Amino acid sequence: MIARFFAAALALSAVFSHASAQQAAPEAARPGYLFVMGTTTNTEVLGKYARTLPAIYEKYQGYYLASGGVGRGVRVLEGEFKQQSVILAKFPDVGGPNTFWWSPEYRQSAEIRKGAGTFNVLKLKGMPGDLGKPEGRPAYLISIAEIRDREKLKPYSDVAGPLVKAAGAKFVSAGGRKDIELLEGEFGNKNVNILQFPSLEALRKFYEDPAYQKVIPIRQSAGDYVLLEVEGFQPRN
Repeated sequence: MIARFFAAALALSAVFSHASAQQAAPEAARPGYLFVMGTTTNTEVLGKYARTLPAIYEKYQGYYLASGGVGRGVRVLEGEFKQQSVILAKFPDVGGPNTFWWSPEYRQSAEIRKGAGTFNVLKLKGMPGDLGKPEGRPAYLISIAEIRDREKLKPYSDVAGPLVKAAGAKFVSAGGRKDIELLEGEFGNKNVNILQFPSLEALRKFYEDPAYQKVIPIRQSAGDYVLLEVEGFQPRN
């Protein structure tokens, strides 16, 4: 029974639904992620803030996986994305984002950021054992969803799951609202799932596959989705 539940949850996670199976692993075996969605209103203030960040990330062992704006490395594939930009950063321990966020150094930087814009900042749990840095230049398919009827997702996941695997993609984070810690802003009762593809070309090939396009309406009938294509970059060693 437990094995069947785990398999079902993983399949749904792979196609942007709740992945409660991740709760079975010890916290220490997971990385942590900061996912930031923002709209800038003062670029000068934001620039001053941004220049303070590299040293703080380095101290707390965090690093960027992706950073960009709509039309500049970020493409909205589905839904209405109300922010201008996103940042995805990884820490080698699930508690890393909290340690970084509440550190004295970052609290000083946060003061500099005041007036720069509006930001929604989420702490996400990573997948068990996925502690290393990505290779090459991956791309990320980020799903932000408010799911109304999970039962409708079953035929969708039966098709999409194998396509995800064939594309060489893997989860970096998957979970419902109870798995997400809101550090700043507003978020509501939504899920966030993030798939990492080996390249932007692999992500687009997966998403544009006629077999996948055929089942998108099934997923969309289950809830409200925002899907983002985000170009990543290889972290420095």
